[in-house]
Amino acid sequence: MLRRIAITLATVAAAGFVAAGPAAAHEWEGGQLGAGYEAVEGSRQAGEYLNLGGPYGITYAKGNKASFAAERGVLYAQYMQGRG
Repeated sequence: MLRRIAITLATVAAAGFVAAGPAAAHEWEGGQLGAGYEAVEGSRQAGEYLNLGGPYGITYAKGNKASFAAERGVLYAQYMQGRG
């Protein structure tokens, strides 16, 4: 979702740069556009089980679980204009 928004904003900004060119023919314009999207997921699990003495003996269990997810979107624009 965030990726689609970033791409749409970059497209709208690029259309604005293209449309502004003919309106000011004696001026120069330039700019840079960029967009990016990153996503990462991670997980860690561990387990331990011990049984001493059969079905009525000592039972020991241990467990860990950790997970994370991150998402990021970036849009940047630089615009320059001059008169010649």
